[in-house]
Amino acid sequence: MAWRSETEGRAAGSAFAARSSCKIPAQLVWQGRIARLLDAQGVTLILGEVGQIDHMPGGPAQVHLPDGWQFEATRAADLDSLTAPRPGAGLSRLEAFHPRLVAFISACLIAAFVVWRWGLDLIVAIAMAVTPEPPVRAMDSSNMVLINRLMADESQIPADRQAQVQAIFEGLIAEAPAAPWGEYRLLFRDMPEVGPNAFAMPAGTILVTDQLLQDFPDDDVIAGVLGHELAHVHGRHVLRQLYRAGSSYLLITLIVGDPGPFLQDMLREGNALMSLSYSRDQEGQADRLGIATAEAAGYDGAALATFFETLQQGEGDGGPEWFSTHPGMEDRVRQIREVAGPRD
Repeated sequence: MAWRSETEGRAAGSAFAARSSCKIPAQLVWQGRIARLLDAQGVTLILGEVGQIDHMPGGPAQVHLPDGWQFEATRAADLDSLTAPRPGAGLSRLEAFHPRLVAFISACLIAAFVVWRWGLDLIVAIAMAVTPEPPVRAMDSSNMVLINRLMADESQIPADRQAQVQAIFEGLIAEAPAAPWGEYRLLFRDMPEVGPNAFAMPAGTILVTDQLLQDFPDDDVIAGVLGHELAHVHGRHVLRQLYRAGSSYLLITLIVGDPGPFLQDMLREGNALMSLSYSRDQEGQADRLGIATAEAAGYDGAALATFFETLQQGEGDGGPEWFSTHPGMEDRVRQIREVAGPRD
């Protein structure tokens, strides 16, 4: 077989016959992809086209030759000028820039958006349907451990006032839909950094801050806020948001791979923005059901609007509605008054 005028080279090493582990001292000489395998005496063992080169980083390099012969180079670098297919070369060609690659990436992004826009709701619905009670109740317990350790102190509200608020809470429970997991319970905590607020946890725990009871002594307002939080529990909004946020993050990491800490922060912030309209819908549902519960228990449902009006006077509207996880204050107050209507 004639030599072609291409890259030449020579490497020392060992030869192996087909299906044999017997090592034969040898040399490989080549020009282009045509190689000749010689033993220590210079006798040709095989002549032909190189099939493939296997080279693991830090390990030996093996050249596959016709009839099952293999050559293992003593120094892998000696084979640098030998042209032959490397494992993964086909994949490298696929990864090279090409209009088809742009189309493929675009299709992946479109598919990801479709899954996020419509598929996540289905995933969340399935997860909600199969979630048993014990882990949800455990969420409430673990959250309270963190809150007590990092954010809250024991309540300073007098015992008689706590008893009055507890009575309001019991009256609301009697009119509210049942909790999906466990039972409703009310806890009081002093949280100056949080301010006047109340929080709902997935299994039915409602946390009320001292600041809420101090700044809003009106029982109608307290009933409206507590009714709102009971509605969040009944609607399973907290757990739904947790599942949705986790599913969105999983979808993004499946696309981009393992993100570093900086990208993780960006994804979390982006995922929060993507969930805004969903959160506004939940808040509207909780307002309506909370008002109905408060009014059924004998309280003025429109008092919830007073709560938000006071917050608005103290902190402003909080920026454009689109950037808020809650509806804009002015719109929210108007909607609450429309739902509550005039009190008899």
